[in-house]
Amino acid sequence: MKHTRGSARLALCTACVAAALALAGCAPQAPSEEGRSDRPSPVDVEFTWAADADCATCHAEEAASMATAGYPAAVHQADGETCASCHADNAAIASAHEGALPSSTMPKRLTKTKVDDTLCLTCHDQEELAEKTAGSTVLADSQGLVENPHALPETENHTAIACSDCHKMHSPGTAAETAKAKCLSCHHEDVFECNTCHEEM
Repeated sequence: MKHTRGSARLALCTACVAAALALAGCAPQAPSEEGRSDRPSPVDVEFTWAADADCATCHAEEAASMATAGYPAAVHQADGETCASCHADNAAIASAHEGALPSSTMPKRLTKTKVDDTLCLTCHDQEELAEKTAGSTVLADSQGLVENPHALPETENHTAIACSDCHKMHSPGTAAETAKAKCLSCHHEDVFECNTCHEEM
């Protein structure tokens, strides 16, 4: 009887060891030095931009703004515009994506590319815009001086202002808020008249 129990235990132990070895053989194994691949892991693969790339893959926030009411980008998408309608400088965009990885931090502002005013003005007429905003008081300074946002006095600094400085397509902020903020980046005393803060040299 004792002999039978010992044999049964031995058989059971042998079966357990055999099962454990079989399972270990199926488990993922670390590659040997000989069979190790030099291919980068998916996280390290550099992104190569192409004109037909799906921008939403990385720029999810901007893509969401194109489908969210209240965002200017959504208005443009409803009119049939796409990312490429405004972001049309392919060479600059390709350059901006050089060295980009899936793990790269998305920039909050365009630094290497810009949306050129000529693109905006293919759909929007400057004179019509100026007429529409002739009575606007969005740009009023602390002295009560009001400027038409689409017909600013012609100065060197004003010619450098781009449509996209005031009209943020992927932001819920209104142009009224961003336009005044743009003015205050130079007219920081909230006075539009020149030479009231700094003496002319």
